[in-house]
Amino acid sequence: MTIHFHGSPITGGKGDILARTAYTNGGAFVSFAHPQQIELAFNVANAVCIDNGAFSKKNSGKATDWNKFYNEFLPKFIDREKLRFFVIPDDINGDDNENDRLIRELPSHLKHKGAPVWHMHESFDRLVHLANEWEYMCIGSSGEYYSIRSEKWKRRMNDAFNTLIQKGYSAKIHGLRMLDGRVLGKYPLDQADSTNLAINAPKWICKYIDMTIEACRAQTHRDKWTATSDPKFALEQLIADGGSREQMLAQRCAILRNCIEAVRPPSKELWNSTKC
Repeated sequence: MTIHFHGSPITGGKGDILARTAYTNGGAFVSFAHPQQIELAFNVANAVCIDNGAFSKKNSGKATDWNKFYNEFLPKFIDREKLRFFVIPDDINGDDNENDRLIRELPSHLKHKGAPVWHMHESFDRLVHLANEWEYMCIGSSGEYYSIRSEKWKRRMNDAFNTLIQKGYSAKIHGLRMLDGRVLGKYPLDQADSTNLAINAPKWICKYIDMTIEACRAQTHRDKWTATSDPKFALEQLIADGGSREQMLAQRCAILRNCIEAVRPPSKELWNSTKC
């Protein structure tokens, strides 16, 4: 099962080279709010999840057209084999009743690929119900638990999984914005997403400079390589040896992706026995 989903769009370089490097034979998490790379994702990824755009709505203050989402957008992708699930429309700041109402508005012919969100400020009764009603269920950070990895967030996540394991559940759990080794490596999630690659892979001058230099060095003949701590000089050496900026970006993205995907979550049994 693919458990690492990289959020889109991932831009930088020419010809969507970073996106291709991130998605190929992996997982792509594409938002209704930013769908420009969705066909690329379906072409090269092993699995695709579609986000409803509620997170972008919260950040931008713009309204989301759920009718368009259900009637125009999803029908183009709902029967594709690679679609693992789409996130059912939700209100990040809503309560149990409001988000249950949004689930009831889900058209029945789309239900088989839908995944609801349990927001961390909501009740554990709703958590257990959703986790036994659906094939996939998402956990979203919200309310006073919005800051991932804060002490309050960690306590709530521990309590949530304690509750799920004590009560029993059947759903596969997806962590929204939780594709971070410090999260994925601690909780028994089945899969998770993040925009880590989208945000950091293109920042070759100011983010993970050692990774940039290694990406250039690895593709430059050793007898032509001069040790350096300057990413711009490293790229100049690569280009002088016949390489390109696109090669460097793709290699950087591949290194970062491998680091992210090296982390695996603990099993439910291991987590329960050690309380990671």
